[in-house]
Amino acid sequence: MFKTIEYSNKEKYRIVADWLMRENGKGSLLDIGARDRKLLTYLKGGAIKYFSADLIPGHDYRLDLEAKLPFEDGHFAYTVALDVIEHVERIHDAFAELARITSDTMFIALPNMSALSRRKAYLFRGNLGTTKYSLLPDHQGDRHRWLTVYHEMNAFVESSARKAGMRAELMVECMEGGPVGQFITRMGKFRNGLFCERCVYVLRRETVPEGKR
Repeated sequence: MFKTIEYSNKEKYRIVADWLMRENGKGSLLDIGARDRKLLTYLKGGAIKYFSADLIPGHDYRLDLEAKLPFEDGHFAYTVALDVIEHVERIHDAFAELARITSDTMFIALPNMSALSRRKAYLFRGNLGTTKYSLLPDHQGDRHRWLTVYHEMNAFVESSARKAGMRAELMVECMEGGPVGQFITRMGKFRNGLFCERCVYVLRRETVPEGKR
């Protein structure tokens, strides 16, 4: 089980950056699926050495999560994959590889496709509010390979972290519905992620290798 569960209206990048500042994070960080490097804008002035990675060119590393990553064990103090691994067919292997190259803390975010807003979109529009699952006349290229829903993705992260020797330190539910959704969830009325847009998971290495902090 996750040591702590929090609820937040902050965007995913701010959640990661705030945690790093709170923990006085320092060392190297690999941001996978970085795209426009938005996370970096929240890390200014810190002790984090930022590296970006993506399938597209123009990054520090061009990486494919479908393959073994070209780094030694514990190469980076921190790894970040926000709304990334649901795009990968071999999601279990990708998680294990990210954990392998992490010496301290890994941050994973997954979208909750069973949130109330998604259910309403499917009921009234016949889709989940995204084309990531659509069967289009032409292949859309970048798409989700997995339908990530609240209880299943939590169980997947907990199990995968345990197998990788990591501790499920924190789960942050990114809330929909504003203060009302947050209040209802805190009161324990909906423990099924109904108002949760996505979950951000903070997973810590059980023992940090010497010299990797």
